[in-house]
Amino acid sequence: MLRKIFTSTLLAVTLFAAAIVINAQSDDKKFEIGAQGSLLRVPARRFTTVGSTTLFNEDLNNDWGFGGRTGYNFSRNIGIEAEVNFFPRDSAADGGHKLQGLFGAKFGQRFEKGGVFLKARPGFVRFGRGQYQFGPGGCPTVFPPPIGCFQPQATTNFAFDLGGVGEVYPSKNTIIRFDAGDTMIRFNAQRLVAAVDSSNGGLVVLPAAPETKHNFQASVGFGFRF
Repeated sequence: MLRKIFTSTLLAVTLFAAAIVINAQSDDKKFEIGAQGSLLRVPARRFTTVGSTTLFNEDLNNDWGFGGRTGYNFSRNIGIEAEVNFFPRDSAADGGHKLQGLFGAKFGQRFEKGGVFLKARPGFVRFGRGQYQFGPGGCPTVFPPPIGCFQPQATTNFAFDLGGVGEVYPSKNTIIRFDAGDTMIRFNAQRLVAAVDSSNGGLVVLPAAPETKHNFQASVGFGFRF
């Protein structure tokens, strides 16, 4: 009799605990969809010629953009997400307008009113003026050649976004999200625009070796959980 009572009690406790877990999981919001504004710091080359020496340096331009995001949460600790951003400023000095796509995972802890996560998301950045090729017309034999001798071409570059995410939940179905991190972009060998740092100004095109650039990126967004 005692064995039957113990078995029945253990079974009841197990079923009760399972019901609590299932109910808690059903209360968690699995899907997310939202929009964000984003800032991407991108390099712009500048050079100065002193005698026979060419000195290069890089300025950092702020590119402001906007986009959308969707995600799925496996649990309170792990989720996957995809994000697309468009940066409309069409500046020759830093690659023209840009389209960014990222897909990856976030890991951390979600609480009742907010959450803190790390993110790792590979993807791409497409530059509307990623590189320059010689145009059909002639070009004066001067160095460096002016931008008028070239035509811009779009390029698609591999990118990897690594950083942190902070979330605030104003209600059970809404989310305010803050992102900050390093967007690493891989550039192939190409001809890029540089600004002449002299009294007469102007833009010229110079060859650039393959390299990986680290670019700060931050965003603020609002979304829905369901």
